[in-house]
Amino acid sequence: MKLYRRGEGRWVLLMFFIGLALGTFFEIYPFLARQAPVPAELLVVEGWVGDDLLAQAAGWAESNGVKRIVATGGPIELGSYLAGFKTYAEMTKARMEALGLGEKFELSAVPAEKVRRGRTRESARALLAALGLERGAFNLASEGPHARRSWRAFRDAFGDGVEVGSVALTPTSYDGQDWWTCSEGVRAVVAEAIAYAYDLLPGGGGE
Repeated sequence: MKLYRRGEGRWVLLMFFIGLALGTFFEIYPFLARQAPVPAELLVVEGWVGDDLLAQAAGWAESNGVKRIVATGGPIELGSYLAGFKTYAEMTKARMEALGLGEKFELSAVPAEKVRRGRTRESARALLAALGLERGAFNLASEGPHARRSWRAFRDAFGDGVEVGSVALTPTSYDGQDWWTCSEGVRAVVAEAIAYAYDLLPGGGGE
């Protein structure tokens, strides 16, 4: 009888850990892709997002009372000598103008300096310096599972006086329902989960 109970306990423990792992697996995407906008007339878009996601951000802005869109981002790392733009911020402002968004919103670009690590945090610091906000609110739009890390970097840079919301743009090749069915989704979600965990360590925050 004791052996049976001991074995039964092991099965209960095993099922518990399997359930915990499955729960974590299926909840990791919505956790990373933080969808928590706040009422604000300013939308900040990370300049490295793709064209489809930029169009998504524009659609969200039109539906949510946005009056101003700011593009952030540091130096372009690939093909910058072939283009007239040296930073993602400047390039994305031009992309928004090409979409006709200049007729609907006030558009601006806030380039960040080149850094070896901590690019998102450098973009946040550059935006803080440009806006000079001590009170107020804005939303930050980023790609899917990257949204939480970016939100955390901008929230930390602006401090308690500024409310920072987050808008998680849905990647074109996967979403929260099927990210594990394609290599792009697996790479993005697993990498972001690891990076977020690292970001929480003392001395982390490398992105």
